[in-house]
Parts: sequence; C-alpha cells; structure tokens
Amino acid sequence: MNIMKNILVAALFGVTGMTPAFAHHAGEQMQAAEGVTVSHAYTFENAEMAHSMRVYLTITNGSDEAVELTGASVGFAENVLFEAQALENGSLTTTQPETITVNAGQTLTMQPGGAWIELESVQQTFEHGEHFDLTLTFTGMDPVQIEVEVEEAPGAEHDHDHDHSHEDGEV
Repeated sequence: MNIMKNILVAALFGVTGMTPAFAHHAGEQMQAAEGVTVSHAYTFENAEMAHSMRVYLTITNGSDEAVELTGASVGFAENVLFEAQALENGSLTTTQPETITVNAGQTLTMQPGGAWIELESVQQTFEHGEHFDLTLTFTGMDPVQIEVEVEEAPGAEHDHDHDHSHEDGEV
C-alpha cells in the first residue's frame, strides 16, 4: 500500500527524469544537501487579507537512495503542509500527503495546478521582488534552508520601465 501511495504522490508532483536547473533569479539559486538540490523556489505576492500562500520549487535527488521530504517551516506562518491536486472521479480534489518521496536520480517539480507547500495563517505581506527563507526537513539529513522569491501574481498589472521595441524594426 505504501508503494502505491508513493507512486500516486510522485505522479501528482510531476516527477520527471533528472534535468538540470538553470538559475536566472535569486529564487533559483540551487541549495545542495547530501546529493539533494532545491531550485526555483518561488511564491506569488499576497494581499493583506490573504491567510495562506503557496510555495513552488523543484527538488532533484542526485543521490543513490530515495529521499523523503517530511516538513517545512517558516517564522511567519502558523502551519506549513504539503498539498496536491488530482482529478478523482471527474472532480478536482486536494490531498495533503504527510511526506513526499523523491526517488534516486529523479526530479520533482511542485508547480501551480499540481502540488505545493501551503503556508497557513500567514502573518506577513510580501510584494513582488522580495524574498524569505524557508526551511525544508528531509529524513536523515540536516535541515535545508532555501530562499523563496516572491513573484508577481498571475494576471497582475505592472509598469514596464524598459522599451520593448527593437532597433531593427522587428517586433
């Protein structure tokens, strides 16, 4: 039964073959711990009235053994848990796995519409461009502290302070 649960969680979290991660902003700085790297940790800016935030990231297990993510913590949220969405009997459901297993040589991507780390009872507001630290706990490893970048909320209006035109007239 536990094997089936891990297969289901792996499917929900978008496990792929090992792929490199390329950093293009601070939230993508890779953090390594005993063969495990975490990259592209991000969330979206939140409103003052928001009670929760979702953190997305990629975990690559470059070790020879499976690793188990057992928890996460941050100082400004009362509770942190894992959540994933799945289509079950024609309805979209949200599950809350207690742990997440990343098999040896695999990459797991948490992304919108799939899986995430849920920060509940958030007591702070974050705007685009800010960062905060999140600590991940893996079985048998020291805690891993990562930097989470706050990105602009999808569909948010923003001002551009650069020109999109091209000198050669192409668009």
